[in-house]
Amino acid sequence: DKNFKLLQGGCPVHASVNEREVIAAKQKHPNALLLVHPECTAEVTKHADYIGSTSGIMEFAKKSENKEFIIGTEISIAEHLQYECPDKMFYYLSQKLICKNMKMSTLCDVYNAVLGRSGEEIKLDADTIAKARKCIDEMIRLGG
Repeated sequence: DKNFKLLQGGCPVHASVNEREVIAAKQKHPNALLLVHPECTAEVTKHADYIGSTSGIMEFAKKSENKEFIIGTEISIAEHLQYECPDKMFYYLSQKLICKNMKMSTLCDVYNAVLGRSGEEIKLDADTIAKARKCIDEMIRLGG
């Protein structure tokens, strides 16, 4: 038997958006579908045309025949979608949807890490590696 402690957690960035902002965005862009992350509050998600993960929001917007979308997740996602779908319009639900943690890593940081030049090295003992590998292999198996 395992004892799990489930905590009430969430993303403070997604939780910062309110219903007033949703109503204003929908009034400003009446033809746009509202796509929101599930970590937004219930007062926001009740207005959504689609609720899903960031990748789910991106996939929905790309496949949709609709041409306008209000994006209720980190604003860089709207920018990314605008680049990938230049024939569609993407609007931010709120200017508050900026995640400073997502902005900490740059493409240059990733590039240097791949080349082994990031300056950060984490050493793990064989037992920790074996335990982690079991979990990672299972995630990969389940994810397809």
